[in-house]
Amino acid sequence: MNFTEYIRSIEKPDNFQPTGITKNYYLDIIEMSVDAYSKEELESKLPKSDTGIVEDIQAYSRITSAIAILLANGRKQDYMDLWLKMMDACCYSAGKITNDSRLDFSVKEIMLGYKAMKHKIPKEKGEYWLGLLKEVDPYKNFYYIIRDEDSRKRLHNINIYNMIGEYLRETEGLTDTTRYFDEHWPEQFTRFDENGMYRDPNNPMLYDLTTRCQIQIMLEYGYRGKYYDKIDELLKKAGLYTLFMQSAAYEFPYGGRSNQFLFNEALIAANCEYEAKRYKELGDLKMAGAFKRCAHLAIKTAERWLKGINVPKHIKNFYPVESKFGTENYGYYDKYMVTLGCFTYIAFISADDSIEEYPAPAEIGGYILETSKDFHKVFANCKGNSIEIECKADFHYDSTGLGRYHKAGFPTELALSVPFTSNPNYNLPSEILRRNASLCSGWVRSEGGIQYLSELSDGLNHELIYNCISADRVSFTIKYSGDVFKGVSGVEETYTLDEEGVKISVKLINPLVNKIYYHLPLFITNGKDRSILNYYENSAEVSVGNFKYKVNTEGTITIGEERYGNRNGEYLLASIQSNKDELKINLSMERLIR
Repeated sequence: MNFTEYIRSIEKPDNFQPTGITKNYYLDIIEMSVDAYSKEELESKLPKSDTGIVEDIQAYSRITSAIAILLANGRKQDYMDLWLKMMDACCYSAGKITNDSRLDFSVKEIMLGYKAMKHKIPKEKGEYWLGLLKEVDPYKNFYYIIRDEDSRKRLHNINIYNMIGEYLRETEGLTDTTRYFDEHWPEQFTRFDENGMYRDPNNPMLYDLTTRCQIQIMLEYGYRGKYYDKIDELLKKAGLYTLFMQSAAYEFPYGGRSNQFLFNEALIAANCEYEAKRYKELGDLKMAGAFKRCAHLAIKTAERWLKGINVPKHIKNFYPVESKFGTENYGYYDKYMVTLGCFTYIAFISADDSIEEYPAPAEIGGYILETSKDFHKVFANCKGNSIEIECKADFHYDSTGLGRYHKAGFPTELALSVPFTSNPNYNLPSEILRRNASLCSGWVRSEGGIQYLSELSDGLNHELIYNCISADRVSFTIKYSGDVFKGVSGVEETYTLDEEGVKISVKLINPLVNKIYYHLPLFITNGKDRSILNYYENSAEVSVGNFKYKVNTEGTITIGEERYGNRNGEYLLASIQSNKDELKINLSMERLIR
């Protein structure tokens, strides 16, 4: 796809309305994330043991950093005394902690907090903190470094976090990164794909973007060393993928670890503000404006889970925080609520309010995007509708098939925002069932029973065929093949997006039995909202408030009574059946007039 040509072809509509978001809005989001913690709660987390070391340095340093940023910008002034104590504890702990990967994340946060406030604190206090931070030795204190061949193989994005911390220490004269960078950056470069996306283990979408955003910090604070050109090239290439992978509802792609947390969209904003500034400096104001708009649309989506509720959420559902619904064990509230604020600060650092918004690809559509085979994703967007397809799932988090259908202005979980999996590496209540499921086809196995595409991954091959790409209609076919198929040679799934919604046509290749099935998850609840479900032989409707999701098909719909869960909520799992080797399904959403 020619990204630049696409942006240049966009004309700003007469009814185009800027979001009105400025840098101050980012501070609002940071403040909301900090307000999720009471002062008493933060006081209670100060070290109580004789060691003086913070128990959870990763979470505590992030809160400390976020408060610093607010203080530096004239907010939360009544937190000054508390913040000084928190910084004392963080700086003291940094040089004392060993064999704990949480420190690898934390030096960066401590340094950002210091940099934000260095001119607003007594000179002797700053010198005291820098003296403590000078004690940090990456070879002694950090966990993810290269020590031998085994540690080299296990190197991943956490090492980049600690390298950013090291560079920020260098900017204050506390270290020299030459040796450390020479040992680690060449190895890290092998972990980027041909599009500049970072390949953390199992290639989760979030860990590509968060890694790139951490690297941005180093460049924002002046790094122009021997690895700058290579880093800059990778960031520029992958930034375009950030722009075009955003859904029609302006959310971050699903896929893999740490997905569906609110900070996912903060990272879109961070990356896009950085790229907007890049293109402004290059004189490409259309591209700069598209990135600026993408950033603003993304961060605005977080409001739904922050405002108008008793307790702000850190993940995109409304279950009680203590239920841990949809979260990994490491994704606990204390750490990931404030992470929204810390990652929003990366956007604040880069934001240039002089850049004028221009329409973003996510709201214009008319494109199909395929990632590298490492990330095995296909995206399509047209007329306010977007889909995301996982072609080779990591079953700890996802399933193969159509895992997302979003429409601009509609709740993202209404149709589907993430697929289901039989063995999730995130928490769900015991009474909610698990299985591999997405919007996908099924067929009769050669040995009997039904096999669904969602249950296949290893050994699965796919080919993307472009049928039509225009502003009003996009269409493509994915052909799946491989020895993992039982009862068929493969499957062809064709998707067409236009003003009416998403049309799907599925065809079995060389089936032993001319009978086709199709999985259809139907939303029940997100922990707060509950749907009204109506279904008939050839159609189903899910209504939540003024929003309706409609499914029409030539097959017969059967709906089960058992509830299945993903990160967003609970769904019933319907099946569409037809005694043919082909099936058509139409998906759409509409607003109800009341």
